[in-house]
Amino acid sequence: MAQAILSNLKIKNSHLVMDIFFNRHYKYHINGTVNDVRNKLAKITENPWSDFSENITGKLNDDNSFKLTHKWSLGYIRWIENSFAYITGTIKQDGDITVIYTTLRPNSGIVLFFYIFVVLFLCELVGIHTMLEAPKIFILFFIPFFDLILFGLMFMMTNGLINRFEKILQLQKKE
Repeated sequence: MAQAILSNLKIKNSHLVMDIFFNRHYKYHINGTVNDVRNKLAKITENPWSDFSENITGKLNDDNSFKLTHKWSLGYIRWIENSFAYITGTIKQDGDITVIYTTLRPNSGIVLFFYIFVVLFLCELVGIHTMLEAPKIFILFFIPFFDLILFGLMFMMTNGLINRFEKILQLQKKE
């Protein structure tokens, strides 16, 4: 029975779009039922907190929506996002196929810092005085370097999360 479920969970196509906040939207068409996909997602959400074999956790709601994230987090501060990346999505039946709509996004704080450094760089570049007290050449080299590190962190964390999600659901992107 498990093999029958796994063989039905093959992707027909996916769709990728990214916005200025580094959110990526994926759409998966899967041969199978909503219950098959819910059962696979339930395995993710029902793992005990101490099981870090997949480093993914989340919540599956009754309305077929879900939210997944890394088990390892930045720490816990109330009202502040504490994970590096998030997947939110919904599962819908469309005829004889199941469609999973997902949005993959990085931590909003990291995105905010990325754009703050872009603004600081542009201000220094055009000569607007900022709070940074260092030689201009140092600032003009340091800020883009730090922004590349932030971009790499966002890219690495979001890709790691979506790859784990696709691995667990046995999805493959069609290029």
